[in-house]
Amino acid sequence: MATIYDRVVLLLAIKERGKVVDFEHTHEKVARDVAFAENREVSREEIEGALTKLASEGYVLKKKEGYEGTQEIEKLAENLIREKKGELNRSYVTVWFAKKYYPHVADVMMPFLVDRPVSAVKIFSGKSDPIGELDAIFVRYSKYKPKPVYLTIDSKERLLELVFDHCVDFIPYIHKIGAKEPDIFVLDLDAGSRILQHPKAFEFVKYVTSELATFLKDLGIGCMVKFSGSRGFQIWTSFDNKLLRGEGDVFRKYRDMAVNLQTRLEERLQKNSTAIHRKFSGIIAKGQPMTTSVVAHKEERASQILVDWSVLKPMGDVRAPFSMHYKTGRVSLPLSPTDLEDFDPKDATPLSVIKQLDKYEKACKVEMNDPAPLLAITKSA
Repeated sequence: MATIYDRVVLLLAIKERGKVVDFEHTHEKVARDVAFAENREVSREEIEGALTKLASEGYVLKKKEGYEGTQEIEKLAENLIREKKGELNRSYVTVWFAKKYYPHVADVMMPFLVDRPVSAVKIFSGKSDPIGELDAIFVRYSKYKPKPVYLTIDSKERLLELVFDHCVDFIPYIHKIGAKEPDIFVLDLDAGSRILQHPKAFEFVKYVTSELATFLKDLGIGCMVKFSGSRGFQIWTSFDNKLLRGEGDVFRKYRDMAVNLQTRLEERLQKNSTAIHRKFSGIIAKGQPMTTSVVAHKEERASQILVDWSVLKPMGDVRAPFSMHYKTGRVSLPLSPTDLEDFDPKDATPLSVIKQLDKYEKACKVEMNDPAPLLAITKSA
């Protein structure tokens, strides 16, 4: 079982280097977690004992204002999380991973954050269960008075500042600040509730995502495949909007292209339905549509994969490539289409991503494309 010593280690390890934590804060947070986990009160002497031991071992420096974790506490915390992750405060563990992870990926994330409004997901310990649950708020504004100002992240330093403020997930708009049209085209592929009960559900979503990426490639449209960080995938691309502006609202045109793209994808899947049903036996009834673009009526698409276009609107937002999903702790990871088939969500843990960052960085490319091929299938629909 996680000890008071362990909980003090983690609390100090998630603080920014040089941050001094006062004793009262340490006692309050550790006592709360122990009260839930062990159903008992924690004395001040127990906390003082843990801090004294950590100081004698070189993991903590005692200052006039409180206590500061040293560089050595990082490795101690990493070993602790590896051994006792499920017994520790979930929000603290998630923040520790974010603190360890984001300095490595901040530079490659910046092109997806700069000049856009961004929602930063800030996490806290759950009120009813501070160990196993976390609460989250979406920080959308940097200030509210005299009028609201969008939160923006225009530098690596600003991103890391937010991470140390317990923001672990970053969700930018699909358009720039003040823009009246999108510059990112995103489709989100998510399995319905009945599909998710099937043991091959994730493999089926991968298969459909691969088919959509291949269809776009056949049309001459390059795209990026991205793991959502949870159970689905996304297709990202970008279009030259000059051909679209003369036809009215560009957001609406993007949505029209998305709906018709799903229709053509479904036709492609049905042509290969015999092989699909053989490979994914029982996942979808024969003769039934495999995909849909109908966002409403969730219960009616329980046995389909939703090709979700709903972010294609003003103020539509989507999780940035390389952002951590605040609920799962996994990375929303860009993937090469050739790596999609063998991808396992376990590959998307923050420390695993750091080890293979070069590979994922090469896959993180959103190309500018001519929308004419999609316009053509939209007009012929």
